[in-house]
Amino acid sequence: MNKIPPVKIEDVRAEIDRVDNALLSLIAQRLELAAAVRRAKSGVRFWRPSREESHIRELAAATENTPPELVSRIWAELMSASIALQGPMKLHIALEGDALDVWTLVRDRFGAAIPAMSYPTASSALAAAYADDEGVAVLPAPGGMNSWWTALGAKGAMPDMHILSGLPRTGDEAWPRAVAVSTADIQPSGADQTLLICSRTVHIEGAKLRAEAGDHNLISVEGFLDTAPPQTKIIGCLPKPLGYKK
Repeated sequence: MNKIPPVKIEDVRAEIDRVDNALLSLIAQRLELAAAVRRAKSGVRFWRPSREESHIRELAAATENTPPELVSRIWAELMSASIALQGPMKLHIALEGDALDVWTLVRDRFGAAIPAMSYPTASSALAAAYADDEGVAVLPAPGGMNSWWTALGAKGAMPDMHILSGLPRTGDEAWPRAVAVSTADIQPSGADQTLLICSRTVHIEGAKLRAEAGDHNLISVEGFLDTAPPQTKIIGCLPKPLGYKK
């Protein structure tokens, strides 16, 4: 009976080196293509969260043996590097609560290359992002005592700002710990919950109450809505996290 010869560690290491070199070459090609897309589409916003989320979901589904968390982090660093090379996108981060935890959430979602500034409150971070053409605010998720989200209402100070992404991007929790907000368009990712602001007297069948402030409620409904129900205003759309199964 023939014995299978043992695998030589030197051969395995050589294969790892080959794969590493191929990965670096592909990353370089991707960065070049990203720059070409930006040049071809002058005026298009750098951050397109809905496309990111749907693409990452497709990648995670196509690589069943790779943990979704790893897929998300690799993609975050690739996008971060691409954006930092191309243009002026900046993160405006509210450090309310545990600052280390906030920075970890930001790094996992946005990578390390995008310029970032921190602020002591959600309102100051939101105002800075609103004044920045490509600014994205990272704020505590609506709920509890915070009320910054009322500024996104029809009569708020920033009605064209939208809640567009949740942090973390992976996990089994329907409601995030932080959110990313910008003036980018609200678009579907394929697995969403729509966020609406309304008065406390309005009732929407199947809606979940997420936050309260004064006479306002923030509610979420399953799926993507492109038209707001009567007496409500759509202020965002949160993609479901990778790994969410409920």
